[in-house]
Amino acid sequence: MRSIYARLNRRYGRKFIGFDRQKLVSSTLANAMVVTAATPPRDMPRPARVARRPRVTIVGAGLGGLMAGYTLAHCCDVTIFEARERVGGRVWSKNKASGVVEAGGELIGYNHPLWLALARQFRLGLSLFTLDSNFDALDLDMPIYLDGRKISNPFALKTLFEQMEVAFGRMAKRARHVHKHAPWLTSDADALDQQSMADWIRGEPCSRLAKLAMKEQFSNDAGQPVERQSLLANFAVVHGGALKGHPAAFFTQTETLRCSEGNQALAEHLAEEIRNVGGVVHLSSPVVAIDIDKEGVTITPEGAAFHLADYVVLAIPPSLWPGGRFAKIEITPQLTSDHYISMGTAVKYLSPVKRRFWIDHGLAPAATSSRFGVTWEGTDNQIAPRGREVELSLFAGSRPAQQALRQWERGGKSAVDAFYASRIGQVYRGYEDNLSQPPDFIPWPADPWTGAGYSCPAPGEVTRAGPLLNSAFHKRMYFAGEHTCFAYYGYMEGALQSGLKAGSAILRTIARSGRRKSA
Repeated sequence: MRSIYARLNRRYGRKFIGFDRQKLVSSTLANAMVVTAATPPRDMPRPARVARRPRVTIVGAGLGGLMAGYTLAHCCDVTIFEARERVGGRVWSKNKASGVVEAGGELIGYNHPLWLALARQFRLGLSLFTLDSNFDALDLDMPIYLDGRKISNPFALKTLFEQMEVAFGRMAKRARHVHKHAPWLTSDADALDQQSMADWIRGEPCSRLAKLAMKEQFSNDAGQPVERQSLLANFAVVHGGALKGHPAAFFTQTETLRCSEGNQALAEHLAEEIRNVGGVVHLSSPVVAIDIDKEGVTITPEGAAFHLADYVVLAIPPSLWPGGRFAKIEITPQLTSDHYISMGTAVKYLSPVKRRFWIDHGLAPAATSSRFGVTWEGTDNQIAPRGREVELSLFAGSRPAQQALRQWERGGKSAVDAFYASRIGQVYRGYEDNLSQPPDFIPWPADPWTGAGYSCPAPGEVTRAGPLLNSAFHKRMYFAGEHTCFAYYGYMEGALQSGLKAGSAILRTIARSGRRKSA
């Protein structure tokens, strides 16, 4: 999705020329050499020689599980079990008549070092999302609706941008003092974790409109009302998104790039690399039980024989853990309630249209409304023959997403289509007439192998769950997934970083064990 402030910044903020972007990418990749010292995995320190290679089982083939497997596969016997018939998890690229359209995680940032390093490793193309200033050059309006009111006056929009810029600058300055990877180690972590984003917004000396815009941005982007978002968690992710010389880069450089081949191509490359060195990736194989004892781990896939391992990586979201709506897995010993992180609500609605009809009405595809979320062209900057249809993509988090899900539960797809036809049609006249095919609704919280959008730590959860999710459970089970990476939670980068961290932790444990045995 693209946030209100990021859109305003591209219109009124500092313009980055090609050289600026090159410096940003160079800085990010230089940082990646530290963060991703294990990439490619053969650079990882080898465990001491043992009678057999350690066995590691990974539950879940999203980016977190795959990155863990990629990190481990050269040194361990890796087996991955994935419930879906595909890899990628909440990364799902659909090849449609209109082009490659992302049904899940979509935009990549200049501040996502591991994603960029892996894109270079696997020679994946990255394209720049069309700048909003380009729409300005064509005199196309990018409507913003807050509380049902359209904010269209250029002076009002510029004033809104300036107030948000000052507020986010203050937030970024404060966030620099938070430990981004382990925020619970921050000196005032407990106090910050008990506060919410709503508390911070209330305390900002800005206009009611600016506070409303910030509330809308944080709730839609995170999938939770601001009252249910930890301030400490938000400080951590803002610090995580900072770039050298750009402490507030989280707000401007996080939603800038897309993968030309589709984000799922990265997942497929990781899976292929794992298989190439002897690892195994089982699809359509949900795990129903994980039993941990002092001798090792027993993993039981549905309808198949049990599997033995020395270590296991749990790389599925907390919404699928025991007690969740779609939970099918049992874990022994039981996880404590302190391990759980709250998950946000997020949906996508993908509309294939015959042409860019919005231009006829002087509009850009970029719109923001508290009634439906945010829209953009999902096939933006894709080379296409003349006359090919295009995609109008919509993302909704928190309340607008919950409203769409209620329509889904009550009346199915037809009710959802009517819901969106009304709301989108109020902004984009001619929307229904220009549909080339029925839209796709992606209700991630209703997906049985997801059960949510992505993580959004509630007040009190970072200091409680953070240390547990970043350590081994009974010395055998490690955690991966964006919900464990507080510097990038909610992003593909967070999933990748978490997998690298979990895999590296297992390798260090194996190395220590080998040294003890040889001593």
